[in-house]
Amino acid sequence: MKYFRMVGFYFFELVGSIINCMCSFFGVYPSLDLGVRFLLFAEGTRIRSEKQARVDLRQEKEVRAKDLQDQAKKDG
Repeated sequence: MKYFRMVGFYFFELVGSIINCMCSFFGVYPSLDLGVRFLLFAEGTRIRSEKQARVDLRQEKEVRAKDLQDQAKKDG
């Protein structure tokens, strides 16, 4: 997956460079960083999904701990 992410990064960097170059001919300097924005979006999505997975796992463990605690009170 990292290969495709890097190919996407270089593609967007090329497109952004071409746009910046064409705009500079007209005296406009937009300073587009499409490749960096692409990587930030991709990594942000990955980080959010990992964070959600950890939250879900924590909730499952909390429920399991609560069940074990209730069972221990009931038995003891």
